[in-house]
Amino acid sequence: MLIDSHVHIGERNMCKKIVETSPYRNYYKAYSCINPDTVLETKNFLKDVDYYYAIPLFFRETTILENNLQLLERIKGDEKAIPILLVSNNEDINSLLNIIQYNILKEHFIMHDLETVEKRNMSYEYLNNQNGFLLLHTLSKCTLSHIKYLRENFPNMNIILAHLGRNATADYEYTTSVIDTISKDDKMFTDISTIFDARLIRYAFDKMGKERILYGSDFPFEVSPGVSEKDYLKYPMNTKLSSEEQEWLYYKSSENILKLTKKF
Repeated sequence: MLIDSHVHIGERNMCKKIVETSPYRNYYKAYSCINPDTVLETKNFLKDVDYYYAIPLFFRETTILENNLQLLERIKGDEKAIPILLVSNNEDINSLLNIIQYNILKEHFIMHDLETVEKRNMSYEYLNNQNGFLLLHTLSKCTLSHIKYLRENFPNMNIILAHLGRNATADYEYTTSVIDTISKDDKMFTDISTIFDARLIRYAFDKMGKERILYGSDFPFEVSPGVSEKDYLKYPMNTKLSSEEQEWLYYKSSENILKLTKKF
């Protein structure tokens, strides 16, 4: 069984319009990585995945609530999909709690300004009270300071730091320093989505152990202009992982999180 920890769900025509016309397209790197035609390949990709964490394709042109509702509509009836909704601001928390199905939420710098972090404290507090999980994607210059703020103020909340906490270039020294920092905290997890260096995957397992590392593809983004990487298994398979480590990577770690976060 394979649980993908990082699959974004969107609609082709909306993506095409936004990535071609948005005034933000040169400001947010993620916009340039979303190929509308690749979005069409998502269903084919998911044929090989038993379960997946579904995340909305988010744009500044929409609101957090719109993104969340669109995601729930697109995965309706899909028993493989586990929706991870975007964190709401304090004034919108009731709308979020009315539709949340799992006590796991997503924070991403496109929709969440780190300068206004306190405006999301009620969402963090909800996860803190539920021993829930925050799937976190932050800008590299403030990743660790943001984590420090969250861990100090919401100590019961678990955090899944996406992409091994890498910076934009997945620099080895930078990424290993982040792994070193989070490895000391048993409420910190990570995933290997968009990690194409087997050394980093091996380093994470050596530092963090097998129970806190999740598989992830970050599908349907491109790895380079015009190139969509479909064989996301080749990178962890090139890593010298034991059969037990592979079992934890491909489903046991995510399976444990699902058991802890499902509301009903």
